[in-house]
Amino acid sequence: MFLKSQSIQWLFSFSKNAGTCLGLSIGLGFCAGVLLIIQASVLARTIHEVIFEGHGLTTVMPGLWLILGLVFARSALMGISRYYSGLAVTRVKEEIRSRLFEKMERVGPVNLADRSAGDLVNLGVDGVESLDGYFSGYLPQLALAVLIPPAILAFIFPIDWISGLILMVTAPLIPFFMIVIGSSAEKLNRKQWEKINRLSHRFLDAIQGLVTLKMFNAGKREAVVVGKISDEYGRSTLSVLRVAFLSALALEFMATVSVAMVAVIVGFRLLWGELDFGAGFFILILAPEFYLPLRSLGTHFHSRISAVAAAQHMQKLLTIADMKRAPGADDLSFERVAVRFDKVSYCYETGRDGLKNFSFAAPATGLTCLTGESGRGKTTALRLILGLIRPDAGKITVNDVDLMNLGHDAWLKQTAYLPQRPHLLSQSVLDNIRLGNARATVEEVKRAAARARLDKEIEALPDGYDTILGEDGQDLSGGQRQRLALARAFVRDCPLVLLDEPGAGLDKGSREMIYESVLELAQSRAVIMVTHDREILPRAARVMVLP
Repeated sequence: MFLKSQSIQWLFSFSKNAGTCLGLSIGLGFCAGVLLIIQASVLARTIHEVIFEGHGLTTVMPGLWLILGLVFARSALMGISRYYSGLAVTRVKEEIRSRLFEKMERVGPVNLADRSAGDLVNLGVDGVESLDGYFSGYLPQLALAVLIPPAILAFIFPIDWISGLILMVTAPLIPFFMIVIGSSAEKLNRKQWEKINRLSHRFLDAIQGLVTLKMFNAGKREAVVVGKISDEYGRSTLSVLRVAFLSALALEFMATVSVAMVAVIVGFRLLWGELDFGAGFFILILAPEFYLPLRSLGTHFHSRISAVAAAQHMQKLLTIADMKRAPGADDLSFERVAVRFDKVSYCYETGRDGLKNFSFAAPATGLTCLTGESGRGKTTALRLILGLIRPDAGKITVNDVDLMNLGHDAWLKQTAYLPQRPHLLSQSVLDNIRLGNARATVEEVKRAAARARLDKEIEALPDGYDTILGEDGQDLSGGQRQRLALARAFVRDCPLVLLDEPGAGLDKGSREMIYESVLELAQSRAVIMVTHDREILPRAARVMVLP
């Protein structure tokens, strides 16, 4: 319950940022409600004059024209109101997406390691989109449900206090049933959100591993698994819809019974001569409109439930601790970089030791290899150098300056990093290499590709450097992927390059091309490479075996 109230407060805080648009939407909606009351009054009076006072068409024509004008005015106001509510929700979604992406950048890849890509994509896309109905429908309707019924009561009570009392007493029953039934829907919605996250995660994994599934003839088996998860999600959706329809039925039933009670009272009072027809008809026109904002609120209440469920997951992401960044200078410029570890230790939150009393030095030029058994902390060392994590003990220096005293963003500009599986964009080869340096010219990109031993293979592609790659570079072999990522390091031209097993899983020919490029790269800068391949160790300037 506490998390739920926190999520509601968090969502409501964004309404302040779109306050002008939401305020205009609510104000215009209220004005449309006032025009409805005036329209009902004119209509009731006109019909009363025709039936009971015998007025002809000429006499009532001004009233008919006024009714027509009020109808058009109400339609215009409601249309403009919807426009402003849509504008408000667009601004809110942009801000929330911006916050989520900025948070992911601040948290860093290490702290997000336990979150699947499918979960994050679902949160940033479908999760944010699920807030649409909350800001464009629920919040404006909540305000109108508070404003319009009292305005209608203010007109009905002076005419017939009994009808007004019936409306006032029965009105709270609608939100009551809405909340009671909505609590069940909320539990189902949370389960549904977990299932769609599971489906997104599994489906994304299946798409990314499609080639592997085909190789092992496991495509049909995976399709069955995805189908089962999809069916579970479908059944969960139907459960939510059942509750939603039950809620709508309860709200409609309450509103219908209440209107019928008012109609009976008005009918008897007309029969007894206590009301004239115009006044009674005016009350009967307004009675359904009195409940309409409350019924509409009930319709949008399920948007609120979906939004709160999404907000809870967003808050979990936003409360993850930020990656600790050094508050140093933002303008670093090193011609050469020498890195030194002095008795550095790091322990992960799970309790696993990443490094323990580890010391080594990487000179400003040449290849330094970190090797050893898996789980000894080689990748942890690269993460420490990148500043993605901070040591629990010991000291890391860069050119005899404590790494913790260097601005993190400025330090990253001095480094290039090639992970075990570099990510390639579904863009041109040129754009993928330029990821290392957005200002690089075409000639600089071509030189970088040549130094990475990839230029001839790129030129053989249908459109050369303008060839659009498939999702995550699926058109390329493993060796080509690594060499393309290595070309990014060449075009980046920074003093420190970090490589995490660039030759892993490749054939001997591909490994040799990569190692030749790495050794060329190391002639003019510091290159630190994690590797299990003993073939490259004799060619390295320095080798550090992690115990």
